Amino acid sequence: MRVRWLIPWLAIFACGGPPSATTPSSSTPATERPSDLTSDELRSYDAYLERFRSPCDNNQSLASCLSSARSCSSCRAAAQFVARSIRSGYTAKQVQARYQARFDPALVQIIDVRGAPSLGPDDAPVTIVEFADFQCPFCAVSAPLLDALVELYTPHLRLVFKDFPIKYHPNALSTAQAGVAAHNQGKFWQLHHLMFANREQLDPPDIERYARSLNLDMQRFVSDWESAATTQRVDADYQEGIRLNVRGTPSFFINGRSFDIELFDFGGEDLLAWIELEIELTTGKPYQK
Repeated sequence: MRVRWLIPWLAIFACGGPPSATTPSSSTPATERPSDLTSDELRSYDAYLERFRSPCDNNQSLASCLSSARSCSSCRAAAQFVARSIRSGYTAKQVQARYQARFDPALVQIIDVRGAPSLGPDDAPVTIVEFADFQCPFCAVSAPLLDALVELYTPHLRLVFKDFPIKYHPNALSTAQAGVAAHNQGKFWQLHHLMFANREQLDPPDIERYARSLNLDMQRFVSDWESAATTQRVDADYQEGIRLNVRGTPSFFINGRSFDIELFDFGGEDLLAWIELEIELTTGKPYQK
């Protein structure tokens, strides 16, 4: 069964009208023009495809890419993405911002995930990197959804956790360090789930209680919890987040590309479509539900 989540995280923040109705006639092949768009929507669609650069070759438009005998799968997927954005009623500025965020090759970042806690196979074609804070309420809400994603898309998806403690959360740094200490004993995800499930009870005595319930070596846990190496590990995650322009938590990167929850719906079809397209582009095969 296809999973649908209803979390209203999408922020509509831009204004603007569609491209001019006086745009030149389309060079988009008729077979690539969606049959369910109105005439006005089709004019907008054609104009977007003439204006937007191909994700395969920035020297040609998306429309030209679709017309080319060497048309790549990314171009067709990009055109379908534009059509879906139009159907959803996004403004011209929003469609452009969404397209750039999803397909601009310059926006793919290299993220160091060595040694980070992860779920799913290391060789999965799609990796989601999450920057999170254990006192963040939205991170707590997203945690079970991410678990469900890993289960839904196994073996195609890997989830990697990175710490981004928010400075005004009093226990953010301490809980991040506790997660590293638990990871050293192979029980990061167990403590991760306990801390998010008990987000209002994250003082040091609470953390020690959770660690004992997991049968951790408490002497080693406390030593690692307080160690300089652990502090450095958390700070390395945080500094990487700053380099990647992480502005808050949770923040997600899918195969190195930011999934901006101000532009895309984390709780619905945007996320699922993004993952499934990434599986197809990486493996060369359409995702089979």
